[in-house]
Amino acid sequence: MLSIGELAARSSITVRALRYYESKGLLSPQRSEAGQRLYHYKDIMRLQQIQLLKRAGFTLAQIAAMLGSATINAKAVLTVQQGLLTKQLADTGAALGAIEDALAKLDDTKTDLFTLCNMIKMGETAMAQEKWQKVWDKFYTQEEKNRWEAAKEAVPKDIAKAHEDAWPDILARTEKMVGTDPASSEAQAILLEWNAMTQVLYDIDPALTRSAEKLYNNMDDWPEGAPEKPFSKEVWAFVQAAQKAADTKA
Repeated sequence: MLSIGELAARSSITVRALRYYESKGLLSPQRSEAGQRLYHYKDIMRLQQIQLLKRAGFTLAQIAAMLGSATINAKAVLTVQQGLLTKQLADTGAALGAIEDALAKLDDTKTDLFTLCNMIKMGETAMAQEKWQKVWDKFYTQEEKNRWEAAKEAVPKDIAKAHEDAWPDILARTEKMVGTDPASSEAQAILLEWNAMTQVLYDIDPALTRSAEKLYNNMDDWPEGAPEKPFSKEVWAFVQAAQKAADTKA
């Protein structure tokens, strides 16, 4: 028999984890007269099974179900787990691609956390074309989608690349200003940067201005499976408030 500390050391696991497994009904050690946990050989074998199944990617709920079953449909269980792990692999590949995209855009080794997170987010967004399609299909007609595509194609490649590289920093600085006065000189300067980034498309097709507003005014209604939003509702509301303040002064 082993004490909880002895089993933890032997199994390279924490005492806290052993207690957690017990609370979930995965382990049921005996108790000594003094109330100390005592683990027998069957408990040690059960813990090894739990650890093996965890490494294979099964959740604790799945493991509990398997441990409580007299027989297991191994093919069905492994097929489901294969699908889950395949999705995790795809997600990992997307995350790696986002990091590689951020590294390719990085000119300096130092930045702040806001900018770093936006660089990673931009990389994820660039690789989520299938997810974006769901959003475009919900909010845009085929004619609108065609107009957006034509406008993007008309933007010179060097300008498009420069804007893509500049967005993380602009978004980071905007996020830091949320909650401040949108009519301030700092907010108005940020607004000018936003407008400069988007105006190149609107100059090509002015109708796209209203089309873009429709997309971001309804972020709560984006369909299930949509990509992560490039910026928060708070950021969008701040930019709109800054624009309203600018229009009032004009």
